[in-house]
Amino acid sequence: MSDVFAYLILAIGIVGFYFIFRVLRQFDPRGSEDEARAFFDEHGHWPDQTPEEAEEERRRLASVYSLAEPDDDGYV
Repeated sequence: MSDVFAYLILAIGIVGFYFIFRVLRQFDPRGSEDEARAFFDEHGHWPDQTPEEAEEERRRLASVYSLAEPDDDGYV
């Protein structure tokens, strides 16, 4: 009788490992990030942002960070 339980536990373990292996193989944590970057490159804002929100963020960042202009010698 204990052999039956041992085989049952072994079978459940094998199926469990197989299921975990398949799920982890299909999981791509960077896939959605790459899609979001492609969207940004095409549209100029992130997928969860409206164009108005993106423009406001650009204005806010432009007021904080300024681009340095090089002098006559080419130094910034």
